[in-house]
Amino acid sequence: MFMNNKDPMLEMFIFENSQLTERLEEVLVEGDSKSDLDSEQINEIFRIMHTIKGSSAMMSFTNMSTLAHFCEDMFFYIRENEGVHPDWERIIDLCLQSVDFIKAEAAKIQQGLACDGDENSILSEIKEYMKVLKGGSADVALTEDVKADVSAPPQAEIAAADGELRYRAKIFFQPDCKMENIRAYQIVSAIMEIASSVTSNPPELLEDCSEDIVKNGVELDILAEAHIDEIKSRIKDSIFVSKFDVTKVENEQPALEVPLGAEAASDAETAADSAAQAAEQKAAPVQKAAAAPAETSVKQSYISVSVDKLDKLMDLVGELVTAVSMVTKNPDLDGLRLDNFEKSAALLRKNADELQDVVMSVRMIPVSSTFHKMNRIVRDTSRKMNKEVELLILGEETEVDKNIIDNLSDPLMHIIRNSMDHGLENTKDDRLAAGKAAVGSITLEAKNAGSDVIISVTDDGRGMNKDKILSKAINQGIIKENAELSDKEIYSLTMLPGFSTKDQVTELSGRGVGMDVVKKNIEKVGGSVLIESATGKGTTTTIKIPLTLAILNGMEIKVGHNVYIVPTLNIRESFKPSAKDIIVDPDGNEMLMLRGEVYNIVRLHEVFGIEAASRSFEDGIMLMGEDEGKTIAIFADQLIGEQQVVVKPIPSFILKRIGTIKGVSGCTIMGDGSISLIVDTKGLMA
Repeated sequence: MFMNNKDPMLEMFIFENSQLTERLEEVLVEGDSKSDLDSEQINEIFRIMHTIKGSSAMMSFTNMSTLAHFCEDMFFYIRENEGVHPDWERIIDLCLQSVDFIKAEAAKIQQGLACDGDENSILSEIKEYMKVLKGGSADVALTEDVKADVSAPPQAEIAAADGELRYRAKIFFQPDCKMENIRAYQIVSAIMEIASSVTSNPPELLEDCSEDIVKNGVELDILAEAHIDEIKSRIKDSIFVSKFDVTKVENEQPALEVPLGAEAASDAETAADSAAQAAEQKAAPVQKAAAAPAETSVKQSYISVSVDKLDKLMDLVGELVTAVSMVTKNPDLDGLRLDNFEKSAALLRKNADELQDVVMSVRMIPVSSTFHKMNRIVRDTSRKMNKEVELLILGEETEVDKNIIDNLSDPLMHIIRNSMDHGLENTKDDRLAAGKAAVGSITLEAKNAGSDVIISVTDDGRGMNKDKILSKAINQGIIKENAELSDKEIYSLTMLPGFSTKDQVTELSGRGVGMDVVKKNIEKVGGSVLIESATGKGTTTTIKIPLTLAILNGMEIKVGHNVYIVPTLNIRESFKPSAKDIIVDPDGNEMLMLRGEVYNIVRLHEVFGIEAASRSFEDGIMLMGEDEGKTIAIFADQLIGEQQVVVKPIPSFILKRIGTIKGVSGCTIMGDGSISLIVDTKGLMA
């Protein structure tokens, strides 16, 4: 089946599939690090594969469903046969291949393409290993889920065995959670781990019965030796459950045959009405289920919200902040004494600021999910390169904007691969000879720094060879032979397109695209990259990114009659320059001497072609702008003060007419309604 990618059920499927595969990958990589999977991990992998199988089958993505079913079957066999001795390395490899396949198919679906990948090669490997696992049996057939057959019709003849108890459960899901039948299927699967039989109503949960479940809930008839609290715990742990009943059936009763047709009662009056209706229908077991007080799952305090809606909300809050500023700083109010207005305006500003903070916090996501993906990168790369490497993660609770998170994964992947290939020594003997541990170490760390987040990747390898980098850059004509560059500038050459110090192209490096991708992706979200290295000690790549793209902390500066915004992220200091600190070379280039260092000067009025109020340096203000380790002196007429602004892109009709504006990264609307340009320090340096 092929569905439009705007289908809400399809969107929910893609979202949950992404969550499940990420968690599955984490568990597998964690098990791989100790070459073993404990019973808890086995059960979790089984449940995840079971869920992927069910949801994929419901959406008719057969290849994903079949592959997940084979993996589930493998773990079912391991779980049920304690005497087997699994080859965990091979099992984890097979499961990770399956995860990659499922993720690739989900990516196709998200792009509106057909889910047509061929899973047979992986299936063949799983079948071959299952033969080995089962002691060389001739054929391997999938289990038919006999034990947890929720698709079977109600079986009234099933009776409780000695020591078993019968329970009745009625479950309702949160409104608009989608795929209610699959969620019910997952609950049944969880209960089956502690039960001998579960019968559901509606019976065919893998068919599309979601509307029936939304209206009437799902009913379960359970036979188990477990205590009622264990049954309740399994239901509570399931996501999107709004309320449920679990009651013990005292006398032997037949399994469910008809739906209740009414929600579980939450008060005595509703319970009495339900019981009366049930009595008229002569369905005694149903009376008990209806009369039981409804439980509410306290764990489910989250809802899924479309990122598009959050983006729209953020835009509206930005407009609101601008409107508040326009009202409270209206020039028509100048000179008027309006005490009541000032009080109301202060309250309005306070509420608008709080609303802005809350909306920003809603979009903030911990970097942990992105960081833990790197465990897989380290595992796969270390095997290909035959290097032993451990990854240490610090500060994973640090939060950044959702849009920035989306652009972090690729840069981190390239940096870590670069560290493993270029940075770490090739063999254990090389490391031991250098007085280091045999196993290489890479540290991935995140921390807050004001309105920015600092992410660093540090390896304890050989460090970067400055002479080799310079030689390569000169040979490629990137720099002149007599150029004088600082260490930071030399290391930054490795981020140029097509630049690589590798003499031979390999699967992992040598094409000069890795660090180029890092630079482009980080710049896309308004960040910067800095590389530091020490020979024999290692290399640190530092990424500096803003917490959010929508709100910017900037410094207002005046040039002529115009006001510009310079991001505080890029300002090192500001001061009144002195004539004795200004140097002019024979070509007329102006430079500033500051604490023994020389910096190029950029006059903003010349860059933007406007008339300046101050042409003498002593009458104006100098800002030291920084970006990627480079520094430039920016000359303006006046420093107004710090201002938090809402970033807007340059309108497309302007860009179509005049093209990209050098030295400008965006614009913002000021409190008086005027538009100010946001200065791009990197563009000024270019």
